[in-house]
Formats: sequence, structure tokens, C-alpha cells
Amino acid sequence: MIRIFLAEMIGLGVVCFMVMIYQNGPVAGPIVVGLAFTWVAWVFGPISGAQVNPAVTLALFLTRRLSVVYTIICLLAQVIGAMAGAWIGKIAGPAAYASNNTLGLTLRNPDISSGQAVGLEMLGTALLILCVLGMLDEFRAPIWAQGHVTIFPFAFGVTQALIACLIGGLTGSSLNPARSLGPAIVNQNFIEIWIYIVGPLVGGILGALLYEMVLCDAASLPRLKAWFTHADFDRTKDYQKEERTTADTAF
Repeated sequence: MIRIFLAEMIGLGVVCFMVMIYQNGPVAGPIVVGLAFTWVAWVFGPISGAQVNPAVTLALFLTRRLSVVYTIICLLAQVIGAMAGAWIGKIAGPAAYASNNTLGLTLRNPDISSGQAVGLEMLGTALLILCVLGMLDEFRAPIWAQGHVTIFPFAFGVTQALIACLIGGLTGSSLNPARSLGPAIVNQNFIEIWIYIVGPLVGGILGALLYEMVLCDAASLPRLKAWFTHADFDRTKDYQKEERTTADTAF
């Protein structure tokens, strides 16, 4: 449990340190973001799953992959790590960083409304969650699963880089409440922070529901019923096949 806490804390701390310290460098921001998450997933994936995002943690909880206790532990670790990483990034940079109260913040482009920003953050996070759950799908062929040539770090990083390319210029492409909250707390600047909390969390829920109810290889009404009603829901069980077998036996 301690290792999981530290993995989530350090993982997101590294990401927030990078977004604070890297300003106007020679490499495009989305590439840096993608590489950061790829590194974090490679290093911490075997320990905590490298969730490093409350929206991902919430999706794993909703799909019955995480218990309440582990969910709370991961969320606390992520917020603490984000604050620590942002603080270290601010004091480690040039002197001008100390007086910059927007350093590392995800900010809305003034050309779009707050509602549009929330919608884009929801959509981007939902796309990220679909990628994550697709790699965790117990019924997918092994070639598409996360263990095949350790594809998870690559897919996790590339997906975030792609989404950052698409919406980074409009919302800052947070997709991660803790990533936005950490720098906001360090800078004591909470301008429109609600966008980056509501958008990703709602997007995470929608992405989880869409994958589990429609896109999962074992999606079916019997499985959906068991998901919502069975305390001992088994993700590896084919509930539709079991129901057909029971019906055939009855006849």
C-alpha cells in the first residue's frame, strides 16, 4: 500500500515538475507531455498501474478494479504529488518563475467559452479513459492487451500527446484535476479551476460507462446487471455465456 502511494505521488509529482520547469523549450509541449507520461507509466506501471490522474482512478473504481480504500489512497497521493512537484519546479527554475502566478497553470483560451472548455476537457478525458480501459479489457486478444510488448506506456503517452495537440491551444489539455490543482495551489491562483476539475471527472465517468456498457468485448445486459448489483462482480466472467448455459440446462 505504501509503495502504491509513493508511486502515484512521485509519478504525478514528476509530471507537474516538468510542466512547471519546461517553458518555451525547443520541443513542442504535447511531445514533452507524452514523453513524461510514457516515462511515468514505464517506471511506476508495475507498482500502481501508473494512474497518476484522478479521472483514471475514478474510472478504475467505477469499473470495479479498485476498492474504496485504494481509490482514496491513490487520490490523496496524486494531489500531494502534484503540489510537491509544482512547488519544486517553481523554486528550481529561474528567479522570474517565483513571481509568475500563472506558471504551469492550464488556462482557457479567451476565444472559447467556459462551457466549451469544460466540454473539450470532458471529451479529451473520455478519449483517454477509452484508451486505458481498452488496454485493461480482460476479454481482448492478447495482442491488444497492455502486456503485449509492454504497450501500455507507449499508448498512454501517445494518447495524451495526441489530445494535447488537439485541444492544448484551447484549454491547456489538462485531462487531470490533480495536474491542474497542484500548480494552482502553489501559485495561489485558482482562476477557472472548476473547469479542470468538473470536465475531466465527468469525462472519466462518461468514458468508463461507454466502454463498460458498449465497447467492452464482453458487454451484455447480464454483465451490466451484475456490474451494478453483484457485490462479488467478476470482471473475468462471461455473464452472457453463463446465462445462456443456465437457460439451455433448464430446457
